[in-house]
Amino acid sequence: MLDRTLQPNFGKIESIDLMEPKVRHLDNGIPVFSIDAGEQEVLKVELVFDAGTASSDKLLVASSTVKLLTEGTEKRSAQEIAEDMDFYGAHLQTEIGHDDGSLVLYTLSKHLKNTIGTLAETYAEANFPERDLETFLLKHKQELLVNEEKVGYLSARVFGTALFGEGHPYGRSAYSKDYEAVTRNDLVDFHAANLQGRIKYIFLAGKLDGDTIQLLNTYFGQTSRQPIPSTEVTVSPQDERTFHVEKAGAVQNAIKIGRVLFNRTHPDYIGMQILSTVLGGYFGSRLMDNIREDKGYTYGIRAGMVSLKHSGYFTISTEVGSDVCAPALTEIYREIERLRKELIPLHELELVRNYMLGSVLKSIDGPFHISEKWKGYIQYGLGMDAHHDLVKQIRTITSERLRELANQYLQPNDLVQVTAGSKFQD
Repeated sequence: MLDRTLQPNFGKIESIDLMEPKVRHLDNGIPVFSIDAGEQEVLKVELVFDAGTASSDKLLVASSTVKLLTEGTEKRSAQEIAEDMDFYGAHLQTEIGHDDGSLVLYTLSKHLKNTIGTLAETYAEANFPERDLETFLLKHKQELLVNEEKVGYLSARVFGTALFGEGHPYGRSAYSKDYEAVTRNDLVDFHAANLQGRIKYIFLAGKLDGDTIQLLNTYFGQTSRQPIPSTEVTVSPQDERTFHVEKAGAVQNAIKIGRVLFNRTHPDYIGMQILSTVLGGYFGSRLMDNIREDKGYTYGIRAGMVSLKHSGYFTISTEVGSDVCAPALTEIYREIERLRKELIPLHELELVRNYMLGSVLKSIDGPFHISEKWKGYIQYGLGMDAHHDLVKQIRTITSERLRELANQYLQPNDLVQVTAGSKFQD
C-alpha cells in the first residue's frame, strides 16, 4: 500500500508519448481525426468551422451565429433540443475564437445513434429565432456594461487595438452600439456563407463503436462540400507604445505589456514560451516572486505567448493597487532587463523545464485533452514533429539561448504598455 506520509521520489521526464489520431475521410471529403481511447463509454464529436470572429466584417455576427446554433431549428425550439439532449444524458456546446468556431456534442457512446441527428440538425437547420437573438444580445450588452466598469476589461480592449490597430480583426472590440446593429439576417447570411456545407474537419475523442464513422458519414458525408472562404489577416506595426485608460476612483490599476510576435509555426515560438514561463508563466515565476511575494503589489501576474492563425503576441497581465502602479511597472521592466542581461541559473531553468513538461503531460491526460492538443497542431498544419520538438526544446534549451531571445524580442522600446485605472505618476 502507498505510504502517503513519505514524499514520492523525484523523477525526470525524458520523453512524452502522444497518441496520434487516426485520419479518415467522409464520402464528401471531410477529414475526421479520431482518438479512440479512454475507459469511459463517452464520446466527444466536434465540428470545426473556419468561422471565428475574424471571419466576419461586422462585429458580433460570427460569435452570435455560432453561439446561437443550439437555440432552435426549423423543426424544434431550444427547449425541445435541450430536453432531447437531457433525455440521453448528452450535451451540446458551442465554442468560438478569433480563427475557428466549433459545435460540440458530448454523448454516451451507446447513444450516439440517438443524439447525432440533433447535432446535424442544429448545425444545418439553425434558424436563429428573433426573440432568442434579442435576449442573447440584451444579455451580452448588459455584461458589456458591467465589464466596462472593470479596469481589467478596459485595459484588454485597448491592448488589442494597441497591438493590431483600430478595426483589425484581432484587435477590435464591441461597444454598446454594436449590439444594436446586429440583425437576424446577419446571422442567417453568415451561417449560409461560412458554416453550411463548410465543416473544415471533425474531431472524435473517446470510446468509438464500430458504427461511429458510418453514422458520421450518414449525417455529414452525403452533402456536397462547399469551398471554405479564405480570410486574409495582415498585421501592420503600430507606432504608439503607451496608453492609459482613465477610470477615476479606481482602487486598482490594470497593466498589460506586450508586443506582436508570431504564432507557433515560428522556430522561436517554443523558446519564447519557455522564456515567458521563466518570467511569469507559473506560480514561482520571477514576476510572481518579485511583484506578489516580495513587494505585495498584486495577487497575481502572468506572462505568456498567444498563438493566432495569422499572428501571435507576447503578453504580461496584472492588476495592482492604484498607488503602486508606477513601482509595479518599474519592477516588471526590471525583470525583463534581468532576462536580457543575466543568464538564468541552471537550477531555475531545471525547475521551469520540469513545470513545463508536467504541463505537457497534464494537457494530454485523457482522450478529450489529446483531441484538443491535436486540434491545436492541425490548425497550424503541424504534426507529430511539432510535439517532439516541443519536448526536445524544453529539455535542451540553454540559458544562453534564452538570453539571446530576450535581447531579440524583449527590447523595452518594442513593448506596448497599457494601463487602466486611476491616474498615476509614471
